[in-house]
Amino acid sequence: MKCAIDLYSGIGGWTLGMKLSGIESLASYEWWYEANQTHNLNFGTNHKEINIRDINVEKDLNYSRKIDFIVGSPPCTQFSFANKGGNGNIQEGLIDIYKFLEVVEFLKPKYWVMENVPRVAGILEKELNGGTLSRFRSLVKSILIVDTSEYGVPQNRKRMIAGDFPVELFNSYKQKITLITLGQVLSSLSKEIVKDPNYGYEIPRQDVTELENEVNLTQEETRINRDSKTYHPVYNNMSFPDKLDRPSRTVTATCTRVSRESIIIDSKNGFRRLNVREKGVLQGFPITYQFYGKTLNSKFKMIGNAVPPILTYYIFQSMLEVQPCDIKHPSSSSYFHEKPHYTAFKSNLGLPARKYPLNRKFQFSVPNLRFGSGVRFELSNNPKSKIPEWSFKFFFGNSKNIKQIALNNDIRNSLNPIVNASNNIIFSEYIDVISKQYEELNCGKLQAVWTSNSSGSEVFDFLDHIGSCIKSIIERVDLSDIDVNIIESIVNEKNKKLEENKISLLVGFYFLSSLNNIIFNR
Repeated sequence: MKCAIDLYSGIGGWTLGMKLSGIESLASYEWWYEANQTHNLNFGTNHKEINIRDINVEKDLNYSRKIDFIVGSPPCTQFSFANKGGNGNIQEGLIDIYKFLEVVEFLKPKYWVMENVPRVAGILEKELNGGTLSRFRSLVKSILIVDTSEYGVPQNRKRMIAGDFPVELFNSYKQKITLITLGQVLSSLSKEIVKDPNYGYEIPRQDVTELENEVNLTQEETRINRDSKTYHPVYNNMSFPDKLDRPSRTVTATCTRVSRESIIIDSKNGFRRLNVREKGVLQGFPITYQFYGKTLNSKFKMIGNAVPPILTYYIFQSMLEVQPCDIKHPSSSSYFHEKPHYTAFKSNLGLPARKYPLNRKFQFSVPNLRFGSGVRFELSNNPKSKIPEWSFKFFFGNSKNIKQIALNNDIRNSLNPIVNASNNIIFSEYIDVISKQYEELNCGKLQAVWTSNSSGSEVFDFLDHIGSCIKSIIERVDLSDIDVNIIESIVNEKNKKLEENKISLLVGFYFLSSLNNIIFNR
């Protein structure tokens, strides 16, 4: 029997792939206690937590057998774009990759594979060619990016795979694999007899753990999720709720009830996040697998950080040099994952927050003034100011060069000559409507409402009312002769979107500058 060791083993995604492939797991190394316990309790092992950085390869890796395969997933935190906007400590992350390659160099396995986030592909290329990893250049035969859904994982999850293994053989398996959708996973887990969509296990629903759902999103949480996904100022739009006729989006290690990364689905009378079992199945773990995190967030973290075992199964199949005509689906494996006798901690699902920090941030686009490609009007606050500051602003540019323009009386006055008498009556009508309905509203009260420390109109109700007025003004004003140069002079830039949306932009500049002066200068 072939044998392998697993560096940075996490909760067992690599080990499960070994078991499914009939490969002996000789040793696993992991430093996070909860992840290591999850690994131990699922596989009946007794591995101690080990910081791989402290391993002395010559003293600590003297195995009695030749190691056939080395695999693993060094921590991706410092490389992920989700960490500090992609500004993690790259050199800190490279320490783990260096140690991984040092182990490979010392043990000289037949094949080896390292998995990580896609960004590491470029970092590896750079560091192997004259950088801090140049010593190991001859070890790395291939660096590729794969989408796990193409290998039967019910999740669109792009990962970097680097190493020395039969890449062409691994790629050839895709032609024999069918996609599994988010909808199929949810449907399978809803039945009285639950049939694992990945492995075919059939278990009575009452024996499947971690199926408890959180309470549905509140109206405010629903709105924040919808806006962050469908109207994000910079990033590509997502569907809301998530579509069921395709593999899910990436299951992340960290997400909240209102994060852009959260996968949100229709529920009875509302929307909800996925539960622990749904995320585990999307990541490719059997319905019998148990997650021994002490909190809901730690379970989400360990699942989101895991390597999908269905992906590792096909990687091991290529290492075993199984030909495409002989490849079998993981459900055909002789290995059946027994549910451990140990009971996992019951998740405390909690309730939505009712009050928030006094400096809670607000930044959302104005309805009917969202133009894509970073061009939009926003209502936002300055949570760092001692006295609450709220205002409408105009943003344009892209994620690497976002520019903003404060909407003030200078802009409004510069547009007065363009807004003729009849149009001015229309603008004044809606300015009066907002002024009277929100005559007691100011920055302080808006911040108090947003942090749920006061009663009054909801902030999104206010924002939607503004957007409704904008829509009505655009429909009624006569600004067909407006010269786009007027808009370009305000932003000091030429832009195709300025020409395409010049009337809406002028309405936004004029109307929102007026409201800034009337409401937020009180």
